[in-house]
Amino acid sequence: MTRPRAGSLRIWDTPRVRPPEKPPTPPGHRPLPTLATLLPLIVFLEVALLIDGTDSSASRILAHTQIGNALSFFGLSPIFVMHATSLLVLTTLLSWHLLVRDRWSLSPAAPAQLFFEGVIGTAPLLAAAAFLGTLQAYPLSATALEPASIMDAVAIAIGASLSEELLFRMIGIAAVHWLLVDVMKTKAATGTIAAVLVTSVAFAMYHDPASLPAGGIAFVTLAGAYLGTLYVLRGFAVAVIAHAGYDVVVLLGQLSG
Repeated sequence: MTRPRAGSLRIWDTPRVRPPEKPPTPPGHRPLPTLATLLPLIVFLEVALLIDGTDSSASRILAHTQIGNALSFFGLSPIFVMHATSLLVLTTLLSWHLLVRDRWSLSPAAPAQLFFEGVIGTAPLLAAAAFLGTLQAYPLSATALEPASIMDAVAIAIGASLSEELLFRMIGIAAVHWLLVDVMKTKAATGTIAAVLVTSVAFAMYHDPASLPAGGIAFVTLAGAYLGTLYVLRGFAVAVIAHAGYDVVVLLGQLSG
């Protein structure tokens, strides 16, 4: 009788099947690349706020003010309240990183990729605004703020994008998705689509639709749905940069006009 060779597979052996490797998480859905991408924007905003203080137009953005009011409820000092948006974004991303126990390694190409995607993501917003005739009239900063300088215009755009994307996309979509999927047991895909649509309507209401013409209402609603889709598919950083890029173009146009 021939003995089986060492290492050969016999009919009664159970073959070892290696489980398929989990695909890597895209950089836009990881907290560390997101933070690295947004850090230059946060630093720029903080410098502008430190230079002008409460006189800065960026400090009067509606969403930024609402975040500050929420934090002041806990008795935080006015200096913390003025920097509320940046502090909350940093705290949220670092907490997310620690909770999911994500690795601390970071590819240098990841922030550049996310930034480039965000810049490209600005183009559909500009195209939609031009088509609807709202390009020079309606930045997505909600509060009617007139920039006093180029630095002020960029600070307004960054402050609006960080605070509004935090409220409507990161918090809003997560809250609606949790309610529909975890509480009401809706399918995950249905819950995601519904969350994007609900928050896009909330985003339009936040921009005071009573003061907007029909084209303006259509634009901010479509912009909310588009930014929500960007957030779901490509992540928080891409949505923030696309939002900020659009506002920079509109505000600089108003400044030069």
